[in-house]
Amino acid sequence: NTMLSAAEYASKNRDKILKRSGSHFELNKFSGCVEFGSTAKLVTALDNANMATVSEWLSDEKRVAMSIWDEKLTQDLGDNIYRLELMTLQFITIQLAPQVDNRMWTERDGVNGIPVFKIQSVDFDPKIQVLPGLNIPASVLGIDIEVVGELRPSGDGTGLQGKIGFVTSGNLTPPMRLLPAPALKAATNVICKTISDFAIQSFQKGARAKYREFHLQSLK
Repeated sequence: NTMLSAAEYASKNRDKILKRSGSHFELNKFSGCVEFGSTAKLVTALDNANMATVSEWLSDEKRVAMSIWDEKLTQDLGDNIYRLELMTLQFITIQLAPQVDNRMWTERDGVNGIPVFKIQSVDFDPKIQVLPGLNIPASVLGIDIEVVGELRPSGDGTGLQGKIGFVTSGNLTPPMRLLPAPALKAATNVICKTISDFAIQSFQKGARAKYREFHLQSLK
């Protein structure tokens, strides 16, 4: 069990992203920089759950890490770092199939001592293709991706509750700068919804299944 007091892992944007709800969009027409993201609530009930068993389940960072995302798209890199792959996303003339390396750990809540599972991205590869098939270095687009999250027992201990959020920023290519802001916002909203829906579905399916396995093991 990896229990860390890991305030040093948090980023300066972490709290801001977690406080958001739904999608976020900011465009600087002058610089051509766009920032967008989404923060989703994670809530699920678990079968045969109570505060003690849910707390025990959450206290094992690896067990939780392998249950919150599609297992086929999750890779344990060691040292509490897990690589999450995303589906291919289309943003105007750019295709991305990002992978994000995240530090995942569990720490005790300072007030009531319950375990809180936390996610903080530490590295990423946007894996960009600019249509039609021209590979240009990510550095040109100045892309940045951050993922943050946290998960804790629900108030009555019968499930889990938390949030997962991401924010992406980058420089628009010259042709994209000509597009009106509503068109850009609509394109980012599609990406935000795709990622949020996938995150919520993966979490609910994975957490329920993995918790059920854990509960059955504990009965043996």
